[in-house]
Amino acid sequence: MHTVVTKFATSAFRSMTLSLAATAVGVMLFAPTSASADPSQAIIEAARKEATQGKFVNMISSPKGESAQKAIMDAFQKRFNIKLDWEWLPLTSAVAAPRVVEQAKAKVPLPTVIGGFGYSTYEHMIVKNGLDLKVDWVGEFGTLFPTIKAAAVDGIIPRYHGRMLRQWDVSYVIVYNTDQLKAKDAPKSLQELTEPKWKGRFAMTNRSTAPLDILALELGVDGTVDLTKKLMANQPRFKAGPPAVVGAVATGEVAVGMGYTALADAQKKMGAPVDWVLAENLPLGPLFMFLLKDAPQPNLGKLFSAWMVTEGLKIQEEHEYLSFLGDKESPTTKAIYKANPNVKVIEARSDEDTVVLEKAQQEILKVYSAAPSK
Repeated sequence: MHTVVTKFATSAFRSMTLSLAATAVGVMLFAPTSASADPSQAIIEAARKEATQGKFVNMISSPKGESAQKAIMDAFQKRFNIKLDWEWLPLTSAVAAPRVVEQAKAKVPLPTVIGGFGYSTYEHMIVKNGLDLKVDWVGEFGTLFPTIKAAAVDGIIPRYHGRMLRQWDVSYVIVYNTDQLKAKDAPKSLQELTEPKWKGRFAMTNRSTAPLDILALELGVDGTVDLTKKLMANQPRFKAGPPAVVGAVATGEVAVGMGYTALADAQKKMGAPVDWVLAENLPLGPLFMFLLKDAPQPNLGKLFSAWMVTEGLKIQEEHEYLSFLGDKESPTTKAIYKANPNVKVIEARSDEDTVVLEKAQQEILKVYSAAPSK
């Protein structure tokens, strides 16, 4: 009997041992580690180390105000317990693009994060010079920032997935002077500005082709060129850029202008007699953030960029009304869809669309160059 029990016990012990061993192996093979569950934690630790390795330099076009920049940087440092020596250069892409290309060629230290670029400038200046850095934004930050897919995937043409992040949208609207017009009397489309009653009473920029080039996605290049010629014939006040256009509306130089929501809302906050109305179509010019492949402090740059287009959205909009239409909590997004729940958004959504935009830009500039300044 004793012999039988011993054999049984030995057999049972061996079976239990094998079972436990198999379970242990299974746990090792299939239980997620903290790194695989959330790879952003390793990036955060690396970012903290990189923060001690020199000045963190951004070349992001907006926000432009120092108070807004400080609010963003203070919030980021507090969020991740990082202390930074930082510098923010709010350069537009027209200035930043050639600058960083030359810096890269000369092996001069580059900014860590760059922002304010559209598709065309990014493609022609960054990608074609081999400076683009590829990042798995959703894979690395999806757990930490669940909404990052909107900025990294949903809001970007597929060929640029894993490169850029959508920071904010230039939402083009009709800006009007509230001392001269009521909202119901303001034009609701750029086509209306070609009518005789608006002759000489509106402002537009002849330094930028937006939003006319974006309308080419709806009207075609020929239709947009025709619209541009009609606008020129109606004697607009030419201004150096959209801020100057909105400024002309705010001072009463003109009754209306081709501007965008952020500019109008900023002027309105300061007490200027300015507001905006939404047309049946909403031309949208997205602006993107990215890192260069040889940028210093890459982990710090990735963490900041991912935070900026998720948790940081609220801060940039609070200070300078820089909104992302894909952000459902954005006050501007809510205002747009309250004004017109069925508004048609016009923006580049494919490689083919970017080709149309570039063709439209070229043709519109030809019209501008032939028009007399006023």
